[in-house]
Amino acid sequence: MLRDMSDDTPERARDLARGGDMQGAAQTLKRYLEATPGDASAHFQLAHMLLEIGDASMAVQRFEQALALEPDNAVIHSDLGTALEALGNEGQAEASYRRAAQATPPFPPASYNLALILCRRGEWQEAAGHLRAALGQAAGFHAARHQLGLALNALGEEDGARGCFDALLAYDPKNMEARRAIADMHMQHCRFADAAEQLEQCLELTPDDARATLALGACLQELGRVDEALTHYRRLLLRDRRHYYDVVKKLTSASAGRFWLRSTELRRVLLD
Repeated sequence: MLRDMSDDTPERARDLARGGDMQGAAQTLKRYLEATPGDASAHFQLAHMLLEIGDASMAVQRFEQALALEPDNAVIHSDLGTALEALGNEGQAEASYRRAAQATPPFPPASYNLALILCRRGEWQEAAGHLRAALGQAAGFHAARHQLGLALNALGEEDGARGCFDALLAYDPKNMEARRAIADMHMQHCRFADAAEQLEQCLELTPDDARATLALGACLQELGRVDEALTHYRRLLLRDRRHYYDVVKKLTSASAGRFWLRSTELRRVLLD
């Protein structure tokens, strides 16, 4: 019995995808595109389905077919960059993001992803420019604001960086990443009491935050409050002893409150 080809439509593919049958959805779109190869939106939709099922290589091909039909589509350029990054082709991904970021107006996700690549290379000034462009188009793009704060801090513009993180906390006082970033800035400038205050607020909201616990312990050591640091370390180790060597590193590397103990003595101090 011949299958009814009229079932092979983008709408049917979307229904299958919503039902969790991503493979079936992709096959439906492939058959549809065999009959209708000039549908850029269908190539784009199929590319995303292929990404979803882990076939980034074929997704790249479909994004490229969509771009052949709509070469100035910033969204397709941006998402092609995402697929190229998934394949480890960062240089080609950067070129795709740049094309989308240079659109009029710039496409915010592309500006952000381009900035991430630049930040990894330490090109903070250009990254900050792209992040500002993203925020100019989407003021509520919180990940871009956070990354801008990191870039500005790397450039030595502490006031600008703090402004970014404060804005994030004004929107969501429970934003742990922003609080940790502020604490990191304080620690960079040896303002350990201020850093400890931020980290204590983190732990009030998320008591099991291992990263904040370790950082707070290091700050307390620098402030000479070693017993308090040990209390936090012990609580962490009671929850998860896999952090033992992280704690040992903190105890033996701080410039103040340093422990010069043999490993057996450290185990007794921490675990007994």
